[in-house]
Amino acid sequence: MFRHLALQAVYRTEDDNILDDFYIPALKVAVGYDRAVGFFSAAMLSYAAQGLSAFIEHDGKMRLIFGGELDAEDANAIRDGYDLRRLQDKFKQNGMYHEKIGILTDPSGDRLVFQGSANESVNALLPDFNFESINVFPTWRNELKEHFQPYIDGFGQLWSNQSKKAIVIDFPEAFKERLVKIALRAKRPSFEIESDIWNRRRESLREDSVQRYPSVPLTLNGNEFAIMEHQRRALNMWRAQDWRGILALATGAGKTITALYGIARLFPNLGNMFVVIAVPYQNLADQWVSEAHAFGISAVACYGGIGSWRETLSEYALLYQTGALKFVCVVVVNRTLQGTEFQSILTRVPGEKLLFIGDECHHHRTSKLNSNLPKHAAMRLGLSATPERYYETSMSDNLTDYYGAVADTYSLADALRDQVLTPYDYRIVTVELTPEEAEHYEELSVEIARLAGSQGLGALEQESDDQLKLLLFKRSRLLGSAQNKLEALQVLLKGIPPQPFTLFYCGDGSVEDEDIGESVRQVEAIATTLHGLGWRSSQFTSKEPRVQRQKLLDNFKLGLIDALVAIRCLDEGIDVPACRTAFLLASSRNPRQLIQRRGRILRRAPGKEFSTIYDFLVLLPPGVCQKSDLERQLLATELKRSSEFAHLSRNPGESYRALEVLLKKYDLEHLFV
Repeated sequence: MFRHLALQAVYRTEDDNILDDFYIPALKVAVGYDRAVGFFSAAMLSYAAQGLSAFIEHDGKMRLIFGGELDAEDANAIRDGYDLRRLQDKFKQNGMYHEKIGILTDPSGDRLVFQGSANESVNALLPDFNFESINVFPTWRNELKEHFQPYIDGFGQLWSNQSKKAIVIDFPEAFKERLVKIALRAKRPSFEIESDIWNRRRESLREDSVQRYPSVPLTLNGNEFAIMEHQRRALNMWRAQDWRGILALATGAGKTITALYGIARLFPNLGNMFVVIAVPYQNLADQWVSEAHAFGISAVACYGGIGSWRETLSEYALLYQTGALKFVCVVVVNRTLQGTEFQSILTRVPGEKLLFIGDECHHHRTSKLNSNLPKHAAMRLGLSATPERYYETSMSDNLTDYYGAVADTYSLADALRDQVLTPYDYRIVTVELTPEEAEHYEELSVEIARLAGSQGLGALEQESDDQLKLLLFKRSRLLGSAQNKLEALQVLLKGIPPQPFTLFYCGDGSVEDEDIGESVRQVEAIATTLHGLGWRSSQFTSKEPRVQRQKLLDNFKLGLIDALVAIRCLDEGIDVPACRTAFLLASSRNPRQLIQRRGRILRRAPGKEFSTIYDFLVLLPPGVCQKSDLERQLLATELKRSSEFAHLSRNPGESYRALEVLLKKYDLEHLFV
């Protein structure tokens, strides 16, 4: 009960930790919590997790009011019935609501009324940030009634929307229902786990001189952490190859966590360690830096401008050489990795305890990137869902020459069997090229066949013939942006209400817009189509700045937008587990792209029981390239990919029926056996 707590009349952050000394102890015994503040941070709830767990355990009830600005026009709209419901959100007209009131109630009916400068935010309540103070008034001390009673009465007026100078509006019903569903599925962790969450988060915010070392967390993303069996086996196989090799883990099977766990286990045995993690994109680099924090690793982010990392990395490398630093971790994008500044610093790092990790390491097969990988690194770990070469030739594979052989494979079939990924329905949508597109396709194919000559498909993988590469690119763009795909998509979506958590993968070519009589990019045409059907969608391409793309991902995960219309940016590494449905409108000769995209879609998320993938397969109109052996080989490759996807889906028979005529026509039925 409150009367048993060692309470102070005033808490000041100069001398007190408001969170530890007052907030958490009081919440542990409270059954009621009323709070009205000018600003609110949802992250603050995680900082008070220890108190809130006990608060929820004895069926505590919380009422929250937080402030915002509102002009007269908005106020009138609200009075006219603007649809916002349930959780009270207080707005003061012509100004800010800036009051800060808290009322805690224990089972005996005693209350603690507190008031002061502290908002319900991280900066206000943590001792390392703002200078704040609160006054506390126990209601069993009747001599303080004139201090606490006005706040109790005032909160009641606000909650019932009876204030003369403020308007109170409710929380949207849809958001409330979504939060309730998540809460019902959530498993509340133990006190020890909550304590670990709190301590790790607090330590990550403190800037002190104590170096943090890698360690295995008790929790990860709010759940008790345990390494999965396939991840443990993969690391053991890597160790068996003298700390060199590639882990071919299916997209969504936890490559990042596997590597970070390996670092945390390896470091105590080595005593000192320098880790370099190379990734292809900045968004993926951001994810690595964020995930590393959970394992006690503060990585140096080497991207976003040389001035932001050069001095720090150079200093850390020197301190590591002298033994002053025992552990250094660097996350670098491939483009920076190749630069002379990064290379000059990296060469100064001793190699005997240097671990180089290449995420999406198949990028490192190219000659330029491969030549810049640190040859003095004693330990090398490649990560990729798709490390294998397609249309294999007899040429030496410089990827395995550097990393070593594939140490372990965990396929998508394995991940589906172990329920690491969600099951999925696979639906093929066949579309034909228009006569004009078919004619252009035939012209390109004839020229490609002429240049490839008798070398077959292997010649298409050579990097030396720029003319051949250009022709292949043009044909791929033609297939990806086929005009009839847009019409087929419109037919699919008509009569279906907007579906949250949907991805549309587009080609980078253009289609004809009949309304304006001009060509527009396919991504823009699809975005326009979705808008016309009432979908809330946003384009997600390389043209959007990195910060904006992150905001789009956040809004997508929260359900604030229904769909992302993307071009390649979501192919590798970017984590969008909330996605439930995907439309794959872009074609690719290389199966790797579709494998990567499929992995994006099948990641597990709360409330996600299965996914649905629509794959648009382009067919040639009758009479085009029927006698071309090269075309038949290419078609067989595409159908083989579709067959693999169909076999692992929940509805393989449906896919066969969609392609049955085509399979019989080209005598390719064996691909679906």
